[in-house]
Amino acid sequence: MLSLKRILLIVDGPGVMTHTASLVTSLLRQGVAMRVALTESARLLVGDYFTTMLSGTPLIRFPEISEKILGDSDAVLAAPVSEKMAWLLCEDDWLAKWKHVKGPVMIAPAFLPQEDNAEVRMMLSSRGGGAVQWLMAEDETTDMGSLGSLDVASPERCLEAAMTAMTKQDLAGKRILITAGPTVEDFDPVRFVTNRSTGRMGVALARMAAWRGADVTIVHGPMTWPIPPHGGIHACPVRSAQSMYDAVMARVAYMDLAILCAAVADFTPINYSNVKIKKQKSADGVFSLEMKRTPDILDSIGHASGRRPFLVGFAAESDHVQAYAQAKLESKNCDMLCANDVTKPGSGFAVGTNQVTVFKRDGSVVELPQMSKEDVARRVLDIALEGMSHRAAN
Repeated sequence: MLSLKRILLIVDGPGVMTHTASLVTSLLRQGVAMRVALTESARLLVGDYFTTMLSGTPLIRFPEISEKILGDSDAVLAAPVSEKMAWLLCEDDWLAKWKHVKGPVMIAPAFLPQEDNAEVRMMLSSRGGGAVQWLMAEDETTDMGSLGSLDVASPERCLEAAMTAMTKQDLAGKRILITAGPTVEDFDPVRFVTNRSTGRMGVALARMAAWRGADVTIVHGPMTWPIPPHGGIHACPVRSAQSMYDAVMARVAYMDLAILCAAVADFTPINYSNVKIKKQKSADGVFSLEMKRTPDILDSIGHASGRRPFLVGFAAESDHVQAYAQAKLESKNCDMLCANDVTKPGSGFAVGTNQVTVFKRDGSVVELPQMSKEDVARRVLDIALEGMSHRAAN
């Protein structure tokens, strides 16, 4: 888990009703402690106890923010705030106060969508110098019912910015390629062969790497788990094993680290029918689908000539996990192999936890306990970074 971080959240105006509960609970879920300061307009709409119940800490009435609270804060997030409030927070007296904060000050201004705010946004984004990071809306509109709507950075994007600001940037400058999710192998316009992967483990790896400063490319099949709106994550959607192979091989030479977490189909139908295959009468009622092997992405990278990234593979096994994982590590020429037993409760597809054993090229083994997939991702990245440093030193 991340060490406990503290954030000061400043909220202004009607966005408090639609934005704040989601943002506060998401930050708490990540282990962040917080104090919440509400302006008078926000307090008029939700009262004095709304954020206290959410955060578990006493409400601060803006602008009554002490130097001690600022000094105890690892970051300040003002989200959402009105245009007027945004100007106020980057005036000289407030810029002087921000110097007490250990980390960055992030401001997410809200605008009425019917107004042309391009010039105002440009003027705002030039204010504050290096003391302020601006989170401007990117085609994001928050509906507030009869009160109208606001253009403001979503709670999800504010969360990503806050967590990145409070996370050690030990992967800054690193380019990481991650594969995630299932592949889909079509055999007619209606039917296909796939697997149970949701993409959650791969997305967790991408997210934790982006928080740590990496530039992440995630090549993914049709996932049911969403990719977070982080500026450091670049999505490349594909469908089949062949299209994933093509996308990965076109990019992998430029990467420092490749983590192949996708559940790629081992076989694909030989023949594709342009029309739906009808039921066929047969003596035994059996329908046969002829299959062929798909390209092996992990093996292709592991045995590529010339420069290749530090290579991490994943193996979802149902039996003889250690034997199969060690054999795969050697045959595919990986630097690391992460294996899990998908038959164990809480260690397979479509769950929030995983239990992974990491096999390394030097023969050492790291057994991780069952934990959230986000925590597994953090540990896998820690071990990979250590291995990359060791390889660079030699």
